[in-house]
Amino acid sequence: MAKSTSKRSSGKTESPLKTIIPDQTISIPRKILKVKAFTPICKPLNGSLPSSKISHLLKLWTFEYQYKNGKETKTSTATAYMIKGLRGALRHQVMTHCKERGLEVCHTSDKETDQKGNSLLPEGFHLLGSCTDSDECIVHAVFGSKGNSSKIRVSAKPIANISHKTFQAPVSIQNVQIATEKRVALTFEGKAIQDFGERYLAGEFEFEIDITKCTPEEMGMIIEATMYMHKLGGGYNAGYAELQIKGLDLVKSTTNRQPKITDQNSFTIEEEIDEEKLPEEFTNALTAWKKHLREYKEVK
Repeated sequence: MAKSTSKRSSGKTESPLKTIIPDQTISIPRKILKVKAFTPICKPLNGSLPSSKISHLLKLWTFEYQYKNGKETKTSTATAYMIKGLRGALRHQVMTHCKERGLEVCHTSDKETDQKGNSLLPEGFHLLGSCTDSDECIVHAVFGSKGNSSKIRVSAKPIANISHKTFQAPVSIQNVQIATEKRVALTFEGKAIQDFGERYLAGEFEFEIDITKCTPEEMGMIIEATMYMHKLGGGYNAGYAELQIKGLDLVKSTTNRQPKITDQNSFTIEEEIDEEKLPEEFTNALTAWKKHLREYKEVK
């Protein structure tokens, strides 16, 4: 009878998962247009809660943060919010900018008139998505429509109102001023029976436009239009919604993710993000956009 033998290795036993999950880095490259902006007062178009007159930023979560108080480290809490409406503001700006540059592009409406017969389509635009059967316009190629996916993604890190300058949060947060204005519209016997409030934000913040899937002329269109963004949210004619673009950077952002197995046989991901500025590609994109404008006007 054959004898079976087994060897014992000294030290730690190697995890069986390591034979399934190799040590390798997965890299995901993207092209990102990073936008630095400032608003003295902004009222995002985020709608209202049901049965409420209060216009809200989208509340995300409440978190703890630490801050220095002399030699002491103290803990406090803050609420994180999401700035909504960025993609819509960009879409409107690009659409308007293209018209000013002499292009006929998709409007945001896919109907010519409302139920009362009032026109919904301003001069110089065509109906949303009506160009897909013939010569697709550059705005539709980038932003898409119902049934046609968008090439870009617009995002911003959460914002919060933190008064301590030395704060350290567990996640990446943009610190801005957030305030709620409460107003009473109707009272009865000294009590408010109809009131409403609106939440505003002010300060510097950043947002990102993922333009990885865009062609050079589409990148140039987005870059140039973003330079002239001046509105975000509602109440512009009343002095709100002012947006000032302070700077733009086109970067190659590479996310490096590596699977790791711990000594407890847990599966974890280590992530690093490397960024490289692309000034030459930035310039080339604007040149390609200008060429697109010339060719469009020659054809028309």
